[in-house]
Amino acid sequence: MKRLAFYTFGIIKDSYYSDALKEFSGFASSVFAEAAAADGFIAHAGQARPDLRGAVDIGQDYGPWGLYAVPRFFGKSRMTEGSSGIQTLSLWRDVEAAKKFSYSGLHSAALKRRSEWFEHLRLPGYVLWWVPIDVTPTWSDGVGRLETLADKGPTASGFDFAHLHNSEGRPQSKK
Repeated sequence: MKRLAFYTFGIIKDSYYSDALKEFSGFASSVFAEAAAADGFIAHAGQARPDLRGAVDIGQDYGPWGLYAVPRFFGKSRMTEGSSGIQTLSLWRDVEAAKKFSYSGLHSAALKRRSEWFEHLRLPGYVLWWVPIDVTPTWSDGVGRLETLADKGPTASGFDFAHLHNSEGRPQSKK
């Protein structure tokens, strides 16, 4: 039996605590609560370190979720310029549960406003992959799979909702 890992990444246009992102940061705790209550949700890395929400630095330890890492396209120059990367890492029962959460409720409402809050990147904003039931994905896993998705396109080791692979690694047709 396998579970679905779901890693997201984006770069916000201003500081997380700025007036320009006040509404976005206000959404965050409600969206996480909605995710936790969603059918098919298993866990997210933020549950391991609620003390760090909104104040995370590269290398901070998230226990079984590993050390906090960011994709190479975030780069050190962005950090010195004050840009903030926002990312999530979660586990879901299956693709249907993750997709239903992503495109309904508060998360869907926030997605519709992403151009107000996030820089437009010509890179994938998320990656999905299957993990064995006894494995917790790490931040490094998510970063690596997102980078591979950006470099090589969807594969069994990292895909998106438009290019699904089943838990055995075979491409899956859209429903």
